[in-house]
Amino acid sequence: MLDIRRIIQKHRGLFSGLGLALAVALIFWTVNSPAIVGAAASQRKLPIYSTQRDDKVVALSFDAAWGNVRVR
Repeated sequence: MLDIRRIIQKHRGLFSGLGLALAVALIFWTVNSPAIVGAAASQRKLPIYSTQRDDKVVALSFDAAWGNVRVR
């Protein structure tokens, strides 16, 4: 009969390495998941640099806090 405790103690380094590799793979998969990336990108508003108009007008805007916006 196999003793599970003896096997785990004998191959502790192997199990630790496999566990670490699995954790790293899960982190990369979670961070690069299209559903998560798409949800985060859809909440962000991009600045408007120009618009198409038929009449001649000038618009001037100031963004005093550019880059200090926290995305929650």
